Amino acid sequence: MRGPGSIVLVRAKGFGALPEQIERQAGEQALIDMFAREHLPMALRDAPQTPIPLHSMMGLFARGAAALDHRTFGLDVGEEMTHRGYGLWIEHAAAAPTLGEGLRRAIATSWAHQSGARLELVRDGGHRILRFATPTFDVSKVQHCDHLLPPMLTFVRLYLGARWRPDWAEVEYARDPEAKQVEDRLQVDLRCERPGSGLALKASELSRRRINRITGRTRIVTLRDVLADVILSDAPEPARALSAIVALRLLDGQSDIDGAAHLAGLGVQGLQRRLREKGFTYREIVEEARRARAIRLLVETQMSILAISLSLGYDTHGSFTRAFIRWMGCSPSEYRRSVLAVPEPHEDPC
Repeated sequence: MRGPGSIVLVRAKGFGALPEQIERQAGEQALIDMFAREHLPMALRDAPQTPIPLHSMMGLFARGAAALDHRTFGLDVGEEMTHRGYGLWIEHAAAAPTLGEGLRRAIATSWAHQSGARLELVRDGGHRILRFATPTFDVSKVQHCDHLLPPMLTFVRLYLGARWRPDWAEVEYARDPEAKQVEDRLQVDLRCERPGSGLALKASELSRRRINRITGRTRIVTLRDVLADVILSDAPEPARALSAIVALRLLDGQSDIDGAAHLAGLGVQGLQRRLREKGFTYREIVEEARRARAIRLLVETQMSILAISLSLGYDTHGSFTRAFIRWMGCSPSEYRRSVLAVPEPHEDPC
């Protein structure tokens, strides 16, 4: 269970091809409605690195299964994913020479993908259970649990071969009449009501070396890369988690405290109190999130300054420009020109 008022985040890339599957089978409007009910912006499809509340991720999976009436929806999504879909932390792990070392790396850096969860390797007699355990929310975990299993399989198979199967698989939910469909697809026994989603490996398999070596033409991902990939890694909680939520809502130009508190599962006063305890205000969090996103849009896109200002929730070009000068000591146009050394079209120099 999560603690009262805790904010548990996961990167949006964790939903894999869920949007494409919903859109393909139920239509675009069904997908839009589903995201809206979870208070998530559709722009997440183009920003997979963005952290989102884990309960919203689980909600998307539960709603998708209900909309399509597919018991194996989570498994369907998971089978279109590989371990690589989870980002640099798992790429760093997959570069290890042996399975045991790879799992050690993955466990040590799993915080780079998700907060409040637990990736572990636990002893069970002569087996070791690779297990991913997540907090419990007031939403069904069935589909989310199922979708975790195929990417875990693809990682282990880097070392044990494409035909390898675990001696059994584990999930958190109670067995239901249709759980046999999951067993049939995975071709393994499914043990239910376990502490997380997991695979049973023989202890001897941990010493197996990676089957296909990484070629010299592929850049090796280091721990330094993993650390650099983490958003707001130096901020104390709950400021770090709330900053991620504010950044998420800025994808839709929203910055109000009521919406952020709702998405975080907190009341407005409770949110403000928790921030004050760490020396922050909500306004400071919004300012930092806006500054970071403004810089990214100026450098990585060709959006006009007006479009950027509106996307960040500012009413006018001028209000955004004044804020940017306060942050960076120059106007947005000057900053873009100085970084890119390319004249900004249709902008008057300040």
